[in-house]
Amino acid sequence: MPQANADLESIRLSRLDALQVLDTGSEPLFDALAQAAALVAGTPIALITLLDAERQWFKANVGLEGFNQTARGIAFCDHTIRDDELLEVPDAGVDPRFSKNPLVLGEPHIRFYAGTPIVLRDGARMGSLCVIDRHPRELTGTQRQALAALAAATGEALEQRALALVRAEMLERNASDNRQRAEALARTQSALADSERLLERTGQVAGVGGWQWDLRDDVLTWSAQTCRIHDLPVGHRPTVAEAIGYYTPAAQAALTEAIERCRSTGLGWDLELTLTTATARRIWVRAQGDALKEGAELVGLIGALQDVSVRRQAIEALEASERRFRNLFQHSLGFICTHDLQGILLSVNPAAARSLGYEIGELLGMPFTHFMRPEHGAVFRAYLERIKTAGSDSGFLELRAQDGRSVTWQFHNVLETEAGDPYVLGYAQDITEQRRHARLLKEASFRDPLTGCGNRRMLSKLAQKATPEDTWGCLAIDLDQFKAVNDTYGHQRGDEVLIEMAQFLTRRCGLGDTVIRLGGDEFLVVMESGEASFLSQALTALDRDRLEAPISFTVGTATRAPGERLEETVARADQQLYAARAERDTTKKRDGI
Repeated sequence: MPQANADLESIRLSRLDALQVLDTGSEPLFDALAQAAALVAGTPIALITLLDAERQWFKANVGLEGFNQTARGIAFCDHTIRDDELLEVPDAGVDPRFSKNPLVLGEPHIRFYAGTPIVLRDGARMGSLCVIDRHPRELTGTQRQALAALAAATGEALEQRALALVRAEMLERNASDNRQRAEALARTQSALADSERLLERTGQVAGVGGWQWDLRDDVLTWSAQTCRIHDLPVGHRPTVAEAIGYYTPAAQAALTEAIERCRSTGLGWDLELTLTTATARRIWVRAQGDALKEGAELVGLIGALQDVSVRRQAIEALEASERRFRNLFQHSLGFICTHDLQGILLSVNPAAARSLGYEIGELLGMPFTHFMRPEHGAVFRAYLERIKTAGSDSGFLELRAQDGRSVTWQFHNVLETEAGDPYVLGYAQDITEQRRHARLLKEASFRDPLTGCGNRRMLSKLAQKATPEDTWGCLAIDLDQFKAVNDTYGHQRGDEVLIEMAQFLTRRCGLGDTVIRLGGDEFLVVMESGEASFLSQALTALDRDRLEAPISFTVGTATRAPGERLEETVARADQQLYAARAERDTTKKRDGI
């Protein structure tokens, strides 16, 4: 630590010692300030901490039972006192300064922290007024202002307390001097009155009112803010019956029961109730109360009141939103599910369960990979990594239904990290039939609709697949006198001849050979091998079975040369076909046929 910082820290620790507050018992004023901070921020935990040389000690503690101090090295408040401004940590789990802090990883599992330094009049920062939650969140501007006011009140209260102690010591040393005793007492009372006024002002900023019911004389006293919450003038002194009468009937019953229980057992209450103000406004309030004792005797009840209508409206809006989501989840025709980051199903809506042929209970807790073919496991693991990194992912899942059917889901999933453990919210549609129809349409686009043979698009597809080393063979086939068939017997018979010719050629093709109708009465057989022996065998089979063909035909052959385009090979086969036909016609003419 640089020398200048060490000197400042030494001065700060001296000021802290001078306050004579470390390791003292709880005091109502500081407890009230911490309670007000918790109410303002809406957090379960609020602390007034003081930073000693090696430790962080709690002067006031709301909601953190079992802790009264921590090591300074892990204290969030050690960061807070380094500046005069509020330190807000929306999510300590992802903040590099605190993500590995034992107070984040273990009890009390801090996720949200906001602390305002407690600053004395000379600028020395003694500690922090902080609020803590176990869930990530953020403060509003009003909440930040209120915490700053409460921290200022805490600093003032520490100095007034120290002043009161000093004056009390002076009074003890000068017990014989009545005048000095009276003046010191008056100054102390004035300081306490100043503190009470400051507390009242901070209560107004925070929207927290106080009340006290003296059971000995049955007098109920409201703070100024409590009067404002009821839309009544400051200083109004209600009876107990009047105060309870502002609550709605159901709230009156709950409050009356809590009061009676407190009087008989000493147990306090913390309720959210509906109240109708003096101007007929219906509001929600957080009502707290506790027993007030002198020794073992119950002498009264004391508590706090806060208007929580805005927060309650937000909660009700959230509940309505959750109801709408549940209805959507249950009744949506689309598939909705959630799974953890290992792919384990956490929830499934009825539509998704029906798609896979399972009951919902059979799906919960099962890994997605249980419904996939083993070879798709790597694809699913890659999807999990993408969604962890990017926060969302879209694509297709190939799943197996309970009856063995293959089901295709088109999905868009997002990673949810706002509350608790992260999980994936998924939405999908069953496109199995769509893909099947698309596949059939694609296949049909490569087929001649009349004969079922391949068409010119299939020929182009084969050409695209061809490598320079492929030596395919081609048989170009043309039907003889096919026009005469159409002219003599009609086009229906012509179509029948084409279909029968396609079947004739297909039955004589080998594995890997493809029959293509080029158009009209022209057919092509593309053979995987262009070796002379294969072509010779194919020609021999066609010549042998010519009488079984529905019509006579002429054949031309060609073998694809290395690097030659398939279209060029087909053209050479056509040339040979025309040459064969010309030779045959010449022979017939010569023979007088």
